[in-house]
Amino acid sequence: MNSKTMAVVKREYLTRVKKKGFVIGTLLLPLLLVMVFGGVFIFGRFFKPASKDLVVVDETGRIYTEFTRLLPDTLRSGEPMFRFQEYDLGKQDLAAVRSELNNKVMDKQIDAYLIIPQDVIDSRMVTFSSRNLTDYEEQEKLQRALSRVVSNLRLEDKGFPAEVIREEMNLGQVWLEGIQVTQKGEVKGSGIANYLLTYLLSYVLMLFIMVYGQMVTRSVIEEKSQRITETIISSIKPIELMLGKLVGICLVGITQLLVIVGFIYAFTVYGDDLLAKAGVQVPELLNIIQNLRFTPVVFVFFLLFFLMGYLLYAVLFAAIGAMVNTDDEGQQFLAPVVILNILSFFIMFSVAKNPDTPSALWASLFPFFTPVVMFSRIAASAPALPSGAIISLFTTAAAIYLLLLVTAKIYRVGILMYGKKPSLKEAWKWLKY
Repeated sequence: MNSKTMAVVKREYLTRVKKKGFVIGTLLLPLLLVMVFGGVFIFGRFFKPASKDLVVVDETGRIYTEFTRLLPDTLRSGEPMFRFQEYDLGKQDLAAVRSELNNKVMDKQIDAYLIIPQDVIDSRMVTFSSRNLTDYEEQEKLQRALSRVVSNLRLEDKGFPAEVIREEMNLGQVWLEGIQVTQKGEVKGSGIANYLLTYLLSYVLMLFIMVYGQMVTRSVIEEKSQRITETIISSIKPIELMLGKLVGICLVGITQLLVIVGFIYAFTVYGDDLLAKAGVQVPELLNIIQNLRFTPVVFVFFLLFFLMGYLLYAVLFAAIGAMVNTDDEGQQFLAPVVILNILSFFIMFSVAKNPDTPSALWASLFPFFTPVVMFSRIAASAPALPSGAIISLFTTAAAIYLLLLVTAKIYRVGILMYGKKPSLKEAWKWLKY
């Protein structure tokens, strides 16, 4: 790149990174990621649940005592999670009792009630009534405790010692430890942790390619609408102007990505300790974070595929910006290109689970899918590299070069065209000029 192109790069980069919106957005994006992926646990600290009054109508007379014994859970305040009340049905009509309890629920005298029918051992169905049913975790706790009691009663009715059998079942529970086999040896890992990291990084990659690619379109349209393109073109070639825009905006994206990636890496290293200190005591979550492996290989390929993916799509975005006169016109042409990028993200879901299949290989070698799909294969297979990883770099680079040759012709004519409605037929004519 000559000095004129570098001047465009410098202008495109500095005018964006100096804006308050860029600085604020860069600082807020890590916070947004935390809110999206950890908001449930974080807000759980502020919106603390209260003890719930739960009435239990046990028609069997055999379940209430053991059921309440299995639910000693307490809140962070030390108060019990449930305040149980046993309702003696006696000879009362069940429909009348339900009506009475419904009124108490509506008047907020109690929070919920359970009806354990006489035939629960055979029907295995218990009714839970409350003002709302959105707290699924609470209902799962109740269901697990009831299931354990009913299972014990079924075993006892058949003459088996329930506690002895259950103890043996617990002792026989098997935990699956994941070991990834690589050329450098065995690596301990977690399937769900690796998949979540792959999903997160692929999402950020897809999002940034789309956002910064469309930024190129807006930049070209802005210069055309303000009629300053002619002045610029008088001192620089169209191809130099386009390359300067592409590189300058790309550097803006890399600047922001480095901040985001640094945050993600710090979270994989210190996230479990920070969550534990914040009071998040979820063993499954902490175990996932402990097994997140953001290796240097994944980091390098992440930046590399952003660079290549951005250039691949941004070249098209630049051509579209040169063809149209307004943002509204641009949206019509941008839609198919954006859909290609989003489609690659949807393919990633299946590829990340099965990165070594032939279909995953061929999908990752298609240039417009390569940045997201091939990266997801690399992240899922790390520290090993999947087949085709190096080849995809050359195929994508070749696609970028060919697109650049074609779109440069559209760009050099389109940036000087005003008032004419854009069309693919017209763009085809420009290619022949």
